[in-house]
Amino acid sequence: MFNACLLARPYFRFQETNMRADNLLPGYEKPPAHPLPEGPRPGTSYPVKDGESWGSVATKFKVSVKDLIANNCGTGVTPEEINWYLHKRVGCNETPDRHNWAFSASAKPGIVYIPTTSSVAVAGQNPRINTLYGGPTDDGCGGVTWMVEFELPKKAENDGWIIQRVDRRYDIRNADGTVWKPTLNAPKTTYWEAWPVKKGDTKTSTRYDATADGKTYDDVFDQPIRTGTKGEFQVTALVRFYEVTLPADFIKQNPNTRAEDLRSTTTRPSFWDATGTTHNLTISWDCTVDKPKPPTIITKVIELNF
Repeated sequence: MFNACLLARPYFRFQETNMRADNLLPGYEKPPAHPLPEGPRPGTSYPVKDGESWGSVATKFKVSVKDLIANNCGTGVTPEEINWYLHKRVGCNETPDRHNWAFSASAKPGIVYIPTTSSVAVAGQNPRINTLYGGPTDDGCGGVTWMVEFELPKKAENDGWIIQRVDRRYDIRNADGTVWKPTLNAPKTTYWEAWPVKKGDTKTSTRYDATADGKTYDDVFDQPIRTGTKGEFQVTALVRFYEVTLPADFIKQNPNTRAEDLRSTTTRPSFWDATGTTHNLTISWDCTVDKPKPPTIITKVIELNF
């Protein structure tokens, strides 16, 4: 096991040239399955210099090495993936040992980003998703209701947010197969919504807030009854708890999402690492026949760790 640009290692210099190598040995660099978005990271940009390392830069700016790496490479990355970020994003082009890319003044663009207290997200936990009130319920002709609560496996070590990415797909048709409503079947924008969790808690701060119908829950996937139609509705979601200050673009009553009073955004958060607990629902029905069969309702809740 190795840690790119982190541990102090004796410099290995090639006897033939007495120069640093400019490539790694096979197996020491690997692209992550879900790379962070390209472009600037949160925090302050800093041009790396000869002889610096993650450790020295972290010490210089009084941040932890863990937070510095997380801000530039994401959370849960392997040493091989850190090397990929150093090579492809920081532009490191020198390696003293052919195992790790090293910071140097020759790196292009040669920039790392120093996190502030609020800019680094610590990926916390994959929440459990507990079904409430015996759901999901068949409300007839595509109508469905699935209420759930989120629960952390262990108490939050710091304040944070449960973040859920949501994708929706509709294919609803008339008896003759024509599209029922083109605007409804049109592609939908991905969005992220958030629930607050306080330090020491395992459930959201809003878990037991009053509702108009007297039922309390964290999230609900629901659809109205659509008489005389057939088709399928699918929502694919992924849920993860992060100990982070929520970005300012998460707003309530966001007109571009279906999150309503929850804070939400259509911009992928910089800390989103595409791991978590799936929260999926699919319902298929046909109410265009005289005696409709019961719909097919499928839920899927599993942990995804890449």
